[in-house]
Amino acid sequence: MANVSLQHIEKIYDGGVQAVWDFNIDINDGEFIVLVGPSGCGKSTTLRMVAGLEDITSGKLIIDGKDCTRVPPKDRDIAMVFQNYALYGHMTIYENMAFSLTLRKENKEIIHRKVMAAAEILDLKTQLNKKPKQLSGGQRQRVAMGRAIVRNPKVFLFDEPLSNLDAKLRGSMRREIMLLHKKLNATMMYVTHDQTEALTLADRIVCMSMGHVQQIGKPIELYEHPANTFVATFIGLPPMNMFEGKIEGNKFVNELFTYTLNDEHTRMLKDYDGKEVILGVRPENMTREGNIPFTVTNNENLGMNTLVHGKIADKKIVVCKFAEWSTYKFGDKIKLGFNEEKMNFFDKETTLAIL
Repeated sequence: MANVSLQHIEKIYDGGVQAVWDFNIDINDGEFIVLVGPSGCGKSTTLRMVAGLEDITSGKLIIDGKDCTRVPPKDRDIAMVFQNYALYGHMTIYENMAFSLTLRKENKEIIHRKVMAAAEILDLKTQLNKKPKQLSGGQRQRVAMGRAIVRNPKVFLFDEPLSNLDAKLRGSMRREIMLLHKKLNATMMYVTHDQTEALTLADRIVCMSMGHVQQIGKPIELYEHPANTFVATFIGLPPMNMFEGKIEGNKFVNELFTYTLNDEHTRMLKDYDGKEVILGVRPENMTREGNIPFTVTNNENLGMNTLVHGKIADKKIVVCKFAEWSTYKFGDKIKLGFNEEKMNFFDKETTLAIL
């Protein structure tokens, strides 16, 4: 496998539209990197630049120590798995998986050995004589992955490979991709708009918005310590509850409630006394130990926990996630508080986290 380095990568299309701005990351050998963000954020464009399907406007792409910025796609030793599988309908599964090796005119015995090894990994040995139309969506996606595996590339690229599958199948395919990564110990870059996929699959996440990298880090870092309000609200489902207010001494004050800060938060926010900030609290860190008036509007029991939607002071809509089955009804009153160890504060003007 290989290390991959993207150094100040930018993409500008004809007409001056810039899709990617100053993208920088060093990917370790065998690391699983997930690029996540909303549609149009530049994540697929970045992946396609690594694949060579899009020209790099400026910056450098280094794969395994070699400058690949202007190297043709066929010479980069990468394999890409697409959203739509891109299988040949007239070929058998065996022929689809062997296709790239056949084009290279590899020895037939080597081709057979590689295809059978990939089929073993992906549990496709009984499907090799079938045509793609005879397979389920999940099986076809496994064939697409198998076609990449047989090439034994330095880098695997996945462009939203699960977006065409239903929710149950996406879950099982996520687990298969995780197992595949462990078996191959391969360097992988994976693009998705689904933050659940990002949190469950990644060694590190690259969160993007409007062509800019917002934060790079381990999943737990983006979840518990988001760099800005965009990451805070994009990562996590339901998203983080956000409250605008002002720091007044040891208090966070807004039109909805006044919250007394602990000593640690008071010290952290001393330079913001008299200034406006944003307080962020994830739904599972809302507690029923406080004095903030909350009126229930909806109660969603999910088995192991409950999402309780409602309003604070009949104005601000928030979501609480309680760790048991709850039976709240519309109009029920609760007093809320916050888990003080899990509160996040952001500069209102810059939207950046206050550390």
